[in-house]
Amino acid sequence: MRGAAAVSLLATAAVLLSSTCDAFSLSKQQQHHHVVNIRPSYASIRQQELYYPHHINRSNDNDVSLRRKNLLAMSGGDGSERSSGPSSSTTSFKQDIYNVVTLIGAQALLIPIAIFIAKFLNLPNSGLGAEFQMKGAILDGVKFTLPLFGIAGLLRLVEPYSNALQNVTKATQRSVLSVLGSTRRPFFALFVSCILGAIAGIGEEWLFRGVFQELLSQKFQSPSLSLALSGLVFGLLHAVTPVYAILAGAASVFFGYLYIISHNLAVPMITHAVYDVFALMWAHISVTALEKEEIDEILNFSGAPVLTANTFKEGHLDVSEEETDSDKGGGPKIFNA
Repeated sequence: MRGAAAVSLLATAAVLLSSTCDAFSLSKQQQHHHVVNIRPSYASIRQQELYYPHHINRSNDNDVSLRRKNLLAMSGGDGSERSSGPSSSTTSFKQDIYNVVTLIGAQALLIPIAIFIAKFLNLPNSGLGAEFQMKGAILDGVKFTLPLFGIAGLLRLVEPYSNALQNVTKATQRSVLSVLGSTRRPFFALFVSCILGAIAGIGEEWLFRGVFQELLSQKFQSPSLSLALSGLVFGLLHAVTPVYAILAGAASVFFGYLYIISHNLAVPMITHAVYDVFALMWAHISVTALEKEEIDEILNFSGAPVLTANTFKEGHLDVSEEETDSDKGGGPKIFNA
C-alpha cells in the first residue's frame, strides 16, 4: 500500500515537472513569436529567390534586409518592423533574469518533492542514502565527467551527418536562448550555469537516484532493472526529440551506475552538475556566435513548419520540386496546417 502511494507521488512529481517545463518552453516560444513572423529566415529568402526570381530585387545580393522588405511587400505587408513590446537591451536583460528565475524555481521544486517522498517511505537520510558524504566525492564526481565529455565530442564529430543529432543541438540551443538570451554575457552566463547546474544535479539525482532508483531496487531486488526503469522514465521526461530522450536516458543509467558503485549520492550529483555547467556554457558561447537569421531559425525550431513572409493565417506555402500553380499562371499552393 505504501509502495503504491509512493509510486503515485513520484508520478505526480513527474507530471508536475513535465508540465512546468512545457509551460516554460511555450511561454518562451510565444515571447519570440513576433520575431519569427516578421523576419523571414535566410534559407526561406533563398527558397523564394529560387521559385519566384522575377519578384526579387537583385540589385544587391548581399543586402538581406532589402530582400526581407521585398518578401514582406509580396505578402501584402508594408515592410515596417513591428514588435510586440520594447526591444531595448535593458528590457531584454530583465526578461532573461525572469526566465532564469522561472527555470531555477521549476528545477528547485524537485528537492522538496524528493525529501517529502523519502520521508514518507522512511528512506535513510531523507533519500540521500546512509553513506552520503562530500569527502572524496568532488574529485570522483569531476573525474567521471570525462567519459561524458568524450562521448559528447564524438557525437559532435558525427553531428554534420545526422539530422537527428542536429535537432538535438537545435533543441539545446533554443533552451539556452530562452534562458540566457542571444547576447553574449560570459560572466552572467557562467553565474547562471553554475546555479542551474547545481540545482539540476542535486534535485534530479536526489529524486531519480536517491528516491526513485532506491525504491525500484527495494521493490525488484535487481540493480539492472532499477537502472533500466529509472533511465526510461528520466529519458521520457526529457523527450524534447526522440534522440534527446535516448541520450538523456543513457546519461541517467550512467549516473545510476555511479551511485551503485560508489554508494554515495554525492558522486553522481557532482558529475551531473559539473557536466551541465560546461554544457550550458558551451551552448551559450556557440549560439551567441551565430548570425541573427540562424538564431531566428533556432527559435522557430519546434517541429512546426517554418514561418516566413508568405505564411498565411490559414496555412503555409507548399513549395516542392513539382510544378506549382504559379508555374501555370496561378497563385501558389496553400494547404491547411
